[in-house]
Amino acid sequence: MLRLRYATAVVFFTGLQCLVASGLIAGTADNQVQEAVWPTKAWPVSTPEEQGMQSGTLARLVETVGGYKQDSLLIVRHGKIVLDAYYAPYQPNITHDLRSVTKSVVSTLTAIEIKQGLLDSVDHPVMDLFADKQIPNIDEAKKTITVQHLLDMTSGFEWQEKSYTPDETIMRMYQAPDRTAFVLSQPMSDTPGAKFYYNSGNPYVLSALINRKTGQNALDFAKKELFGPLGITSARWGRPDAQGVIDGEAGLSLAPHDMARFGYLYLRNGMWEGKQIIPSSWVDQAREGKVTATFGFRYANLWWSLPEKGAYMARGRHSQLILVLPKLDIVAVMTGILRDDQFYPTIRLIDDIASAVKSDQPLPPDAVAQSLLAASVREAATERPSPLGKTPELAKEISGKTYQVTSNTLRVKTFALNLVNPDPFWEITTYAGRADQPEGHFSGLLGLDGIYRRSLPVNYGINASKGRWLDERRFALERRILGRSETQLWILAFDGNKVEIAFENTDGTKATLYGEVKE
Repeated sequence: MLRLRYATAVVFFTGLQCLVASGLIAGTADNQVQEAVWPTKAWPVSTPEEQGMQSGTLARLVETVGGYKQDSLLIVRHGKIVLDAYYAPYQPNITHDLRSVTKSVVSTLTAIEIKQGLLDSVDHPVMDLFADKQIPNIDEAKKTITVQHLLDMTSGFEWQEKSYTPDETIMRMYQAPDRTAFVLSQPMSDTPGAKFYYNSGNPYVLSALINRKTGQNALDFAKKELFGPLGITSARWGRPDAQGVIDGEAGLSLAPHDMARFGYLYLRNGMWEGKQIIPSSWVDQAREGKVTATFGFRYANLWWSLPEKGAYMARGRHSQLILVLPKLDIVAVMTGILRDDQFYPTIRLIDDIASAVKSDQPLPPDAVAQSLLAASVREAATERPSPLGKTPELAKEISGKTYQVTSNTLRVKTFALNLVNPDPFWEITTYAGRADQPEGHFSGLLGLDGIYRRSLPVNYGINASKGRWLDERRFALERRILGRSETQLWILAFDGNKVEIAFENTDGTKATLYGEVKE
């Protein structure tokens, strides 16, 4: 009888392990298990204590992250949202530019191609897949580049991508008539597989491969095979290029809740509602990171990882992050606008989240700590006025005047401020450079009290702007498009009928423009 009970227990435990591996139930650090939650229609919400986390620790995290001017912070544990914070002027449900998180989505679409048999193997030579393109410089090394090399950033192409100046390879790619051919035409600097080198041309080629193997661009394929099954509805992904290819290196926008759904697919080993969307082995490769990358990270399948921290992640410029912590059964999402050397450090975020986890079982309710957490989330959503300068008489003189701007790299044609209107606003026209749209028009409300003023949504997003006088003749306008990972600063120095405009954004773009009152 004892032997029978033992055998039954072994069968039960083995079956349980299989269910955990499949994602039908969630394994935890203490070998506890919970039935998997599938947030296809909506995310369930829970107190942190119900999921074994401390509200007080998360309240401090919300406050600390807020000091780095992030846009949002979202934490999911055991399939339930335990923290959902948005930092003013950003708001819930606004899609956010993901930058290079896009690459991890392209990787996932490649995994779907493999699973569906549309692509036979990641070991397939890339040049064979694009044999119809006229590619110079095809040497023996280039012939050995495989799909896996593109996924691991080890293709060996000579590439420059750092400051996004016009002479860099990535910017020349965007100017090329056939961007895919441009990438494949680059000379080789290393043997494929020998060295990690970050190259956004690699995922661009993978996106082109989606067109070839599915007959659809990456967005249309994702809507059917990835976003649709996961309940992701917020996706926006730019325009296809001249060959119909969607940018595979950046350009995708998702709302934070949908970003978390994507991360949750990986947390559940590629499973969603009982269906294996991508192979679990693909997730394993992303988590393990076989390639030594930069700054202590590892890399594989267009995902970054820190195996010693039990973490892997999709990362994008200006602190776009989808963080997966399998041992803690956690997905965390962060969005932002700051330069990479200014945002909340990833390793610190991992440690801070882990410090809030105290158990895989519910903790006793803590009404005081939960009130503190709610207060910190409200405080994050409340904008504090920035300092103001004294308004000079010049404000009335320049208000409503349109300044004609000389030729410039930003393609700005005219600039105008209206500072005495009951609803102050700015207005810019640009040279659009298209036959069907020769001129672009942009405008937005302008806060003069230190608070961003949000405009009504337009096709490219929601403008939020504020302005202040720096001195008797210089006016600073700070503009954001909510959900776009940059801030623009325009400093206008007025001198009679002339204006000099110094422009800078968080991407590092700088320009000086000159204008004169338009008669």
